[in-house]
Amino acid sequence: MKNELDNIEKLQDFVDQKSNAKSPNQKCIKFLTKEANRNKLDYGQLRYIFRVVRENCDIEISKNKKSLYQLPTSDELAQFYSVINNPIHKLIFQFLQSTGLRVSELCNLEVGQIDFQENMIFIKEGKGKKDRVVPFGNKLKEKLGLYLETRNNRYLFESNRNSKYSTRRIEQICEKYLADCELPIKITPHTFRHIYFSFLARNKVSKEHRMLIAGHSSGKTQDIYTHLSIGGIKDEIIDILDRD
Repeated sequence: MKNELDNIEKLQDFVDQKSNAKSPNQKCIKFLTKEANRNKLDYGQLRYIFRVVRENCDIEISKNKKSLYQLPTSDELAQFYSVINNPIHKLIFQFLQSTGLRVSELCNLEVGQIDFQENMIFIKEGKGKKDRVVPFGNKLKEKLGLYLETRNNRYLFESNRNSKYSTRRIEQICEKYLADCELPIKITPHTFRHIYFSFLARNKVSKEHRMLIAGHSSGKTQDIYTHLSIGGIKDEIIDILDRD
């Protein structure tokens, strides 16, 4: 910690020498650096000091406004798909768009985790180590059936080396096709997750059920888990997905 503070002090001295500026910020930084060194303050103590100063001065924490996520239009999405000449690559992005899975979940998904009879995907230890189920439509089921017909995969999508894809590889594939179609909008593998849940929202799927499918479930949403099968929401979502 002392070495880090020494480096900060040296850097500040360099800035002062170069700019000859004596702004209030620089004076405060220089004073605090020397005091932290002199009193051998650690990170926790510095955090406490700044919190007390903020409270005493009635300084509010500024909250950065989140910009709206810009999704591609139907025409832009069609243009993206039109340049994909590899049918497996195309199916990868269609799968993401039709299930809302995270890219890491797609890469780790094994064929045995898919219940084709019930149109359900079982995600094991997704983000936050949460297990969940995700329904998928009959249109996607037909495509997956044709794709797996002549394969004996462990993972749903495997590279030429019979190993699962990495998240970075999926990102690179997406970057390549985005460059090929020259769209003015950014599309990443995660974009398809946003497209999926935006589609569910437009079709009046409740926020609680969307959170449950997304893997953002809390104690409040856990008690509606059985609605996916018993309450009929699974069939409703499958019907919605088959309209697209």
